[in-house]
Amino acid sequence: MKQATREQNARRRLFEGKLSTILTAAFLMAMLALLVFLVWQKSKILPHPPDYDGRIIDRWADYSHSTRGSGARFSLLIESKDGARFIVRVDANVYESSKVGMRIKSRSGQIVLIETEQGISRDQ
Repeated sequence: MKQATREQNARRRLFEGKLSTILTAAFLMAMLALLVFLVWQKSKILPHPPDYDGRIIDRWADYSHSTRGSGARFSLLIESKDGARFIVRVDANVYESSKVGMRIKSRSGQIVLIETEQGISRDQ
């Protein structure tokens, strides 16, 4: 009787050990998949091309600190007509003049903001 109980307990401990290993492996695989997904999503926002044409999706200002001092950085998130998104660093004047929804063009380093009227479709 004791022998059967010992064997049953040993099998249960072995099963629990295997189950623990399987759950840990599944958790690690899920974390790895999440990391790959986040890196893939981040790679969809590309560095901006030298000449671009698109619509301003978002705008923000942040501040950088370095040994040379701190300063404001102004950024615009642009979506081109083909759906690609990229971040453009701009100066304070362009940032202050820009609004979400405006069209923006850059040719040879010259940035042009184009005010859009409400009700105009996205592709015009």
